[in-house]
Amino acid sequence: MKIARAFTLIEMMVAVSIFAIAMLVGVGALLSLAAANKRAQAINAVMNNVNAAVEDMSRSMRTGSVYHCEIAIEPQYPPISATRNCAAAPAGIFLAFEPSGGDTTTESNQIVYRLNGTSIQRSTQGGAPGTWTAMTAPEVSIDAMTFYVVGAGREVSGVQIQPRILISIRGSAKIPGGTTNFTIQSAVTQRLLDVYQ
Repeated sequence: MKIARAFTLIEMMVAVSIFAIAMLVGVGALLSLAAANKRAQAINAVMNNVNAAVEDMSRSMRTGSVYHCEIAIEPQYPPISATRNCAAAPAGIFLAFEPSGGDTTTESNQIVYRLNGTSIQRSTQGGAPGTWTAMTAPEVSIDAMTFYVVGAGREVSGVQIQPRILISIRGSAKIPGGTTNFTIQSAVTQRLLDVYQ
């Protein structure tokens, strides 16, 4: 008579336990990877939104003129149709300039950027009430936005110095699993064609 060998109950329980532990580790790693991917996508969406706003600002500033940097949220003297630098502290929190092809004798068509609460806003009508539009998404919280402007309305030996603007933005955004902080700086140089004989 032959004796058939088989697994004992204890051996089966040990094998099932090892398999269950391996599955738990594998599923945990998979869930952790999915959460990290979702977080990375959220960070990417936030940064794309802020980068798009900064790129739009930079593009319009490059071809603008008559830059007026203001250290107060409400324009002070001189009016925003006059050039004004913010080369050192305190930095400007409000920037107005004449768009390409604009009428330099009026303020009603100037482009103005400001931080209002936690949103970057833009006005294409000289900052008139009711003309402001948000440039950043509601889930993006901008904590600080400053401008440094040099070369606005300055001449050396009869030659206009090319204006330069530094934009500095600091903020945060809520994403799955917490909050991400960011700081963005962008330098803009005026690109108007000046031909000297």
